[in-house]
Amino acid sequence: MAKITDAVDPGNAGGSVLIPEIPTEPNQPVTFRCDKCGEVFADREARRQHVFDQHPFKRPQLLVGSRTVKDRGEVVASRFPQEDWVTQQAERIMIDLQEVTTRQACKRLSEITSGFHEVTLASADYSVTYHIEFDIPTEAQLATVERAFNTLIVNQPLESDRIAQFITVAKQEDGARYYLEGVSDFLYGVLAKDQRGGTSLSHDDYSAKYHTAREALRFLNRPLANLIKALVNFNDNAFCEAEAQAPGGQVAIACQILNGLRAGKRCLAPDAKIASGHNLPVDTLTAEIMRFCSLPLTEQREQLPQLVHLASKRLTTDHDRVKIQALAMNSCWEAGDHEQASSWARKLRYSPLFEALATRIIEEVENE
Repeated sequence: MAKITDAVDPGNAGGSVLIPEIPTEPNQPVTFRCDKCGEVFADREARRQHVFDQHPFKRPQLLVGSRTVKDRGEVVASRFPQEDWVTQQAERIMIDLQEVTTRQACKRLSEITSGFHEVTLASADYSVTYHIEFDIPTEAQLATVERAFNTLIVNQPLESDRIAQFITVAKQEDGARYYLEGVSDFLYGVLAKDQRGGTSLSHDDYSAKYHTAREALRFLNRPLANLIKALVNFNDNAFCEAEAQAPGGQVAIACQILNGLRAGKRCLAPDAKIASGHNLPVDTLTAEIMRFCSLPLTEQREQLPQLVHLASKRLTTDHDRVKIQALAMNSCWEAGDHEQASSWARKLRYSPLFEALATRIIEEVENE
């Protein structure tokens, strides 16, 4: 039987085939060149570190009132002067597809009062487009919301129907839309957190309502708006932000005390009871915490059991519970009950907010 290879012509009578001579070159070291400046590095990591240090990525940014503007879904509901608009790392600027200088951009943005607008900032590395809705109310529209609030909410039982009436009246009189939404969302959040006033919201809905309110009022600089933002931050235990926005009275005192405790400082109680200083309805726990902070030390000690009892309630949030524990720890220490203060401190030993003060109190009691 013939083999398969019998039909294959090996060529050159089965001999070898000469190949052209290939010139040889000495091995060249592998190098890594920077695309930005051309500098050469021996390895990839060295080039990466060089780019990180010498050519950092520069993303353009748009700021207003010292706050970063969101690139999508931003609403500007308050007028800002030209100097409050700032562009960073931008080599080219376009507003509604028209190229402008930095000065022209800031002036233009300070003059827009309504409508949807696109602002594009470009650098050599990156381009970002901001989609901004301007809905800046007049002073009369702002006053409409505040007048309806004072008439229908202040010193009245807070109920869902009353909030709905407040919204209806303000809308009929052409009130400021985002101001109205921010105030009403906060009020609905109060009802949800307390589960009262005929609310159909669940307890868990309160946080979303609070945060929606804060976002709606983000750029609004009015006493009522600032108070709501302070209370939402206080609820979230963002005491620094809350203290910066707190207008005074019990709100300011509570922010100062808890911010001090967070910084690791024991705080003295007021010499005399501090009046509330605001007429905004708040949830029960926030009201009790602020009221407790405004009391002299003797009254704090008398009312501490009542505050602690509230901490054990089913609807008490973790944010409120840790505030109560910190206030109890501070109150006991200032009253000279160091053992009880140490007991509260052990509950807060691993708290990211009050760990520093709790650890300090535990150590001082152990070293007595």
